[in-house]
Parts: sequence; C-alpha cells; structure tokens
Amino acid sequence: MQSSVKAALASACGLLGIAGQPAEATEVRTAILGYSEQDRVQAFEAVIDATHEFGGGKIGNLHVVYDALSGASPSGAVPSQALQSFTRPSGNGVYTTAPGETPLDDTFRDTRMAVSGSLTLPLDRVTGLTAGLYGSGEHDYSSLGANLALTRDFNRRNTTVSLRAGYFDDTINPEGGRPAPFGVMLDQALSPRLDGDGSKQTLDLSLGLTQVIDRRTLVGLNYVFSEVDGYQTDPYKLVSVVDPVSGEPLDHLYESRPDARVKHALLAKLVRQVGAHNLHLSYRYFTDDWGVRSQTVDLRFRWNAGPALYVQPRLRYYHQGEADFYRRFLVEGAAMPDHASADYRLGAMDDYTPGLEVGITRDNGHLITLRAEYYLQTGESHPAGAIGQLADQDLFPTVKAVIVQVGYAVGL
Repeated sequence: MQSSVKAALASACGLLGIAGQPAEATEVRTAILGYSEQDRVQAFEAVIDATHEFGGGKIGNLHVVYDALSGASPSGAVPSQALQSFTRPSGNGVYTTAPGETPLDDTFRDTRMAVSGSLTLPLDRVTGLTAGLYGSGEHDYSSLGANLALTRDFNRRNTTVSLRAGYFDDTINPEGGRPAPFGVMLDQALSPRLDGDGSKQTLDLSLGLTQVIDRRTLVGLNYVFSEVDGYQTDPYKLVSVVDPVSGEPLDHLYESRPDARVKHALLAKLVRQVGAHNLHLSYRYFTDDWGVRSQTVDLRFRWNAGPALYVQPRLRYYHQGEADFYRRFLVEGAAMPDHASADYRLGAMDDYTPGLEVGITRDNGHLITLRAEYYLQTGESHPAGAIGQLADQDLFPTVKAVIVQVGYAVGL
C-alpha cells in the first residue's frame, strides 16, 4: 500500500542500504476501498498493514484484508431475442434475463478474509532473508501459501538482486458442487457433477534486479515464472450452444478449462525525481500457454505542493489478447473443442484507468490519502463470426466503474 512515488523510492533505497528518512519502529497503514460497476458488481475492501522493526535489522509485517462483493456477474451465456431462464449456481431457484439483455447472475455474493505475515532477518551486512505465510478463506474457496525471499546488495549497495519462491495450495468447493465439463445446465438433481472438492497448486519463482542509476533515478526489472496445476475451471460460468442459422441459444453448458497453466511475466519500473516532484513509470508484459498475452503501462506523477500536501495523477492502460479456448458461443452440430470458456476475463479487451490521489500529512506526522479512479473496460461487442440474431447483440458490453479509497498511515 505504497502512498506515493517518493515513498516507493525511499523504500527501494532502504533495501539498497542507502540512507533515507529515519524509519519508525512501527508503522501502521489502513485503507478502505469502494468499487462500483454500473449495474453490476459492488465491492468493499478494508486493509490493515503493520510493519515493526525489532532491532538488529529484524522486520516483521502483518497484512489483513477483508473483501465483500455483491451484485450481478455475467454468466457467459449469450443474449437472446426471447426471455431466458437460468438455474442458480446452488441449484436452488432460477433467475431470468430479458430479451436483448446480457445474462447476469444477480445472486453474486461473497466475502473473503486474507491474512499474511512475514519476517525479515539480516544474514550479514548486505544479505537479507524473508519468510512469509498466507491464508485466505471464502464460503467456497480457501487458500494456504508460504514464500521465501533472499536479497543481496552489490556494487556499494547500488545494486540489489532478489530471489523469491512461493507455493500455494487452494481448495474449491462451489455451491451445488463442481459441474462436469460441458455439462448441460439443468436443475441440480439432473446436472452431472464431479465428485469431491477441487484443488489447485501454484508454484511461483521470481528474479528481481534493482539498480540506482544516480541520485535521482532508480530502475527495477523483475521476472516471474508461475506454474499452476489442478482445477482452474470457473464452476459458475456458462457457454451457450446456438442455432447455426438463427443464432438463438439452444442449450447452456458449463465451461471447461485446462488443468495446467504456465505463466511468465516481466515487469520494468522507473522512478525519477523531477525537481521537487517524482515520476513513476512501469511496464508489464504477460504471456501463458493458454494463449493469453497482455501488456500494462502505468504512469504516475507526484506533484509536491508543499511539505504537507501532494497531488498524484495516474493513468493506467491494459491490453489483453484472448485465450486460445475463448469462445463467445458454440455452434450446434459443430465439433466440440477440448476446452471452451465465454468468461470475458479471458477475452480480448482494453482497459483504461485514469485517477487522482491526494495526500495530506498532519502536524503529528500522520498521513491521510484520498484516491479516486475511473475504470473503463472495452472489448469486441460485435465480432465478425456472430451468427443470426447475435450480430445485433452486444456480446462484450462495456464495463464502467468508480473506485474510491481512503487511507491513513501512522508511525508509532
């Protein structure tokens, strides 16, 4: 929860062993975030992050997150010219969608509690070891994890190399059980289900390099390798089977995703002091063996209006290509693919996030921040392969959301 580019630079310099502002023995950061999509998902998040220096270079951290989500979530089914009825994920009851409307499951409700902790120990004057644990729980999903990181300074502490490994074990227990891949959506008693809970294991490995270029410039490069094995299908998502002429949906099937995924990510960062102000620029490239490719550019400029006030505009752009098995719909009579998903999160999209953050430091040194952002997500609403009535439907509706966050940081 870094509050500013200046703080990010000071933190990075601290890791490199460069003198910065004196650190408090204990620092506590809190934040409350609200997220609201137009006619869709609403989210609330509360975060507490506490860091304590025990002396001798030992540092402990505790991070607690509470999320609450509700609203209407796209099921993946296509719109129709007729009224549509869908079985709820639990199998109890149905929901309906009006003609021409995107099918949305309005029973979407979820809460999550996540807790993580870490301890950093100095091995010698230029080497540090950090060990951490993680756990989170929802009504249908739980996750446990552990990570280990090693950092070492070189080149008169102007260069830092870091190695990190993490392992996570997740358990998935969806409402109504796990539907069979490509099972027809029926009531719970008739729809085929898989036995037992689903499980997923993730191994993350990363290599990072941070370099001080001069007194005003810091750059960083980080590579992350991730291997995921196990149940990765979203048990609540559907894919429609449509008539080859009219494009009207004939059936709705539960989606199917591969049970293995290998991901690669490369992140480059630049922090530059410009006069009394700070520029923060980052670029991230992502690719995986599902065929997803994405690029993210994030630009922030902190304008220091005085010793106790800063204003920080931000602009983030995200572009993603679709997964190899992304299908907005399947066609009756055509050969069935091995896997298929109509989840828009696996489709091609462009996201834009402009925002503004204001920070005020009180006389007692406590920092208050207010951040507001506007989120816009667009995709291909009328793909060339749309059949019949689907050519007139919006198959990737634009998503608009407002994000507001209030933060408070105190040193003890």
